[in-house]
Amino acid sequence: MEKNSYCVFHPELYNVKQTPLDHVKDFISKKLPELGWGQTQEKEIVMDVGCGPGKNTIQLILPLFPQAEKIFGIDFLPNMIEFARIHNCHPLIEYNVANIENWSMVEQWNGQISKLISIHCIHWLKDKRRGLQNIFQLLKPGGEIAFCFVMSCPIFPVTLKLESDPKWSKFFKDVDNMVSDTYIDKHESSRYIKMMEDIGFEILYREGEKADPYSSDEEYRDFFASLCVLMSHVPSDQREEFKDEVFQEMLKLNGRDSSGRPVHRATIIEVVARKRDIENSKSV
Repeated sequence: MEKNSYCVFHPELYNVKQTPLDHVKDFISKKLPELGWGQTQEKEIVMDVGCGPGKNTIQLILPLFPQAEKIFGIDFLPNMIEFARIHNCHPLIEYNVANIENWSMVEQWNGQISKLISIHCIHWLKDKRRGLQNIFQLLKPGGEIAFCFVMSCPIFPVTLKLESDPKWSKFFKDVDNMVSDTYIDKHESSRYIKMMEDIGFEILYREGEKADPYSSDEEYRDFFASLCVLMSHVPSDQREEFKDEVFQEMLKLNGRDSSGRPVHRATIIEVVARKRDIENSKSV
């Protein structure tokens, strides 16, 4: 039987962290302006792919583009878009349900996007080449993409461990655990850099490993429980226990910092790239 590919991340728990992750905040608010993002006086059309509940869209992306004509936030999970429209709305932001791997869902923006940001989304794609090709098509000539891509993260082995635990496994039959093939197959970041170059991107910037401290055990527990798609399949009266086990397993792998705060350590590549002239690039 084919596994259920429709995963449910929990928007309220995912949104619970009061400030964006440190490495995300630094990437969008510091690195991108250094590379010229948000510096033009031209009206720009911006897209946030995998916007989730919209917190990064409204807290980081909107301030980066004071001259933005429009910011489109897209996510393929309707519950995330519904949450974003209610809790993180703004007149310049339009949230839409769309899957970047499905061209028919995004073709309305063909060749219109000047800047595209994707935070912790592309690694979830089943067909990353197709997703990146579609992004290439959405960008205007000379348009740029910036993304954070998780190569390896403790939530992946924790999910695999709990999925096979006899205590919990009965709840996960035919459930897609959403553990990235990048982690399963131990892909190198060079694989995706070459993929982008083959599609027609010029790489402008790339960087590696990141660590983010959390202000409390509760914040850490709730955030990573929201990233474990298995949680929504656990009976409601056992979810707190399941969240506790996710937390304890994450702590074993990540530990705490010198102040005693739980820390998340992961191999995350940050990439900024520009769409080359389409005549010199491969078409989709």
